[in-house]
This record gives sequence, structure tokens and C-alpha cells, in this order.
Amino acid sequence: MKNGLGRAGLAAALALALAPAALRPAGADETRLTWPIFDAPPFTIVEGENRGTGIFDRIRQLLAARLTGYAVASVTVPFPRIVASLKAGEEWCFVGGVRTPERERFAAFSRPVAMFYPLRVVVPASKRARFEALAPLSLRGLLADHRALRTSMLRDRAIAPGIDALFRQYPPGQTYARFEEAYRMLLNDRLDYLVDFSSITAYNARLLGAPTAFVGLAFAESPEPVFARVMCAGTPWGREVVARIDAVLAAERASPAYREIVEAWSAEADLPRIRAAYDAFLASD
Repeated sequence: MKNGLGRAGLAAALALALAPAALRPAGADETRLTWPIFDAPPFTIVEGENRGTGIFDRIRQLLAARLTGYAVASVTVPFPRIVASLKAGEEWCFVGGVRTPERERFAAFSRPVAMFYPLRVVVPASKRARFEALAPLSLRGLLADHRALRTSMLRDRAIAPGIDALFRQYPPGQTYARFEEAYRMLLNDRLDYLVDFSSITAYNARLLGAPTAFVGLAFAESPEPVFARVMCAGTPWGREVVARIDAVLAAERASPAYREIVEAWSAEADLPRIRAAYDAFLASD
């Protein structure tokens, strides 16, 4: 290759761009950027044979390859730790945050990077008839009946405004820190239902070796697609990083390759809904 890095040099440069962030050397003129990673398959996968191939993993890798001038690091932590660090103004950017009025007080948000959709009431297959008998199914009704029907929620999670309001009004008696933990409880009859996105359910069912153990049921308050974003500290530094991320997203999101990332790990039955919502995804800011 003439007047360039050469094939070996180009390969080395690409490998550096996509390497785990904590391994990259810090330049004297670079500012710090930490990518916190929360184990939430199939959006972020930190263990096993699919490690690093989650939807947010691939988006984070794309952004890391496009952004220059930062001394970057990555750290795997529970989600509440991410929220606490952003509130403290640390130089962190998390791929996968949902924008809410409360979070806008301490964080800056990019354009949407992916979507959570569709949301379902997830029940053990053995209890399907019990829940279908409650039709039309209402999350408000399920949460209000907390003595008879047990559920749990991820600490500090934001799903959608209407859903979050219901969880605040009728808080479950327990919370969890990892999705796998919640699905094990559901599988072992320590919970009666969860509220979750179908791709998360499908992945965790396979992870537990029980691909047909759970059923997702539509419910009255189920929201339209919820957009995930990059969530950085709400400081001048964070807003500058978000502006650079938005420029990358403007160039990439309409491409077939990016669409493939957004659709990855989705159930085949959900693809028509996701594809129909993609124009709204592109138009959202």
C-alpha cells in the first residue's frame, strides 16, 4: 500500500481502536474517558462465548474507533455505581442509558443509539394460563396485587415514564442487581413475574438452559419503543463528548451495518415491529 500505513500498520491501528479500552496507552494531550460496563445481556455481555458481542458492546466499539484524543479505560460495575458516578460528575460515558427528567439533572444524553422493544410481562410458562385469565392484562393491577403476585425490579432502572411511575406508586418488595439473578428467581418460583424486554428474556432463558421456560405477555400499559442513549456526566466535558458522539451517530445510524447491530439478538417475531419503528428512531434527537 503506497503513501499509507501499509497493511500491517493498518491492522495494528484497527486492533488498537477495538482493543479493550483499559489496555490503550494514554497520551499526554488526551483527556480521560471511562466507559462503564454493566452486565446486561444481550445488550452488554461480559462473560462466556458471546463476550463483547452485545448490542451496546458493538456500539461502544464503534464509538471508540471513531473518537480520538481521549485516554480511555473501561470498568465493569453494577448499574447503581454507574448512576452514582455520573451524579458525582466523573468522566464516565455509559452506552445504554434511558433519558428521564430526573437523570437530565446530572447527565448529558446523546441521540438514540438503540431501542428497547417490545416490553412484556414475563411469566413462567407453567403460569401462563393463570395470567391470561386476568385479561385484559394490566401492570397496574399486577403491581397493586403485590401480596399475591411477587415481582422484583433492577435497582435504579428506568424503563419508560409510565412504567417507572407505576413502579414508584407500587414498589416491589425487592430489587436485583443482575438480570440473570432475576430470571433464576423466576425459574425457581421465587417470583411470579417480571417486566422486561423480550430480547433480554430470550437471552437469559438460553443462558439458564431453559429456552422455553418463560412466556412474554402483552399488557395494557406497554409503551412504544424506548430509546437507549449514551449517558455522560452532565458537565462541560460530558456535553462535549456527547456532541462528538452525536456526530458519529449522524453518519452511522442509517447504514445497513448499524441496523444489523440494533436488530442483533432480537427474536424473529419481533423484527417487523423493530424495523417499522426504525424511522422514528432515526428522527429522534
